[in-house]
Amino acid sequence: MISLQSLSYYDETVSFSLPGKKPMQLSVRRFDRLHPEISGNKWFKLQNWLSDLVHDEAVLSFGGAYSNHLLALSAAGKELGIKAIGIVRGEEVENPWISTMQKNGMLLRFVSREAYRLKNQESFLKNLQEQFGKCLFIPEGGAGSNGIDGAMGMVDDVELYDWIALPGGTGTSAAGIAKKLQNGSSKVLCFQVLKGDAILKNELKETSGFDVEHYPNLQIESEYHFGGYAKSNEELKNFQKQWIDQTGIPIDLIYGAKALFGLYDKFQRGQLGENPTLLYIHTGGLGPEN
Repeated sequence: MISLQSLSYYDETVSFSLPGKKPMQLSVRRFDRLHPEISGNKWFKLQNWLSDLVHDEAVLSFGGAYSNHLLALSAAGKELGIKAIGIVRGEEVENPWISTMQKNGMLLRFVSREAYRLKNQESFLKNLQEQFGKCLFIPEGGAGSNGIDGAMGMVDDVELYDWIALPGGTGTSAAGIAKKLQNGSSKVLCFQVLKGDAILKNELKETSGFDVEHYPNLQIESEYHFGGYAKSNEELKNFQKQWIDQTGIPIDLIYGAKALFGLYDKFQRGQLGENPTLLYIHTGGLGPEN
């Protein structure tokens, strides 16, 4: 297995403010610096899944044409000598994500969006098993109990922060962090990037049996999705530019900008307490070009 000791990240303290607003002091856990392709939260969610592989078994997972999860899986497969298969949503395209996956040796199959919606059905998975032979299926995004337990490694047993914030697409990382810190004083604030009420709460319960109600230290915020997954507007784009210009830390529009916008807004509204200590978990999402 890839050793976590060989992967590099660090906490960076920064200050950020918009004109006429109170500056926000926070630490950023630079998991975007972890690995060129297995960056952010991806390795943490994958490690337990990959440890379950038996000899000569292939690994198969799912994602879109810009999936950093599939990108990370392809790189892990190359580094570990594992045959990796990616089922990609939508028509066949070419982009830096796809070309890097292919260079890493990942076998890609593009399926229609209609077919992709069946990815969790037994008949669909059985058909894939017939096509590719015996393989381990990893849920999209590395979700599930294995992903949650792996994500626990993103924090220490005790964190000296009032709030630990991060974006959420499946909620897996936030669930793992909340589980690790359930007996501490830190609160976990997950900014849902998908539009809709209780999406992450319901998905966590369905995919892993994780019940958010049992973790009062976890708060899922669903008001900063900016229209839904991969949606944005000029306000968010301007925020992203201001953040990068001031801190020098790159963030993407799909995940990072939304979470940091939400964190800054809640800070300005006084909803995080007086002079809160803040840690932002950088979950990557920058793609192969960064």
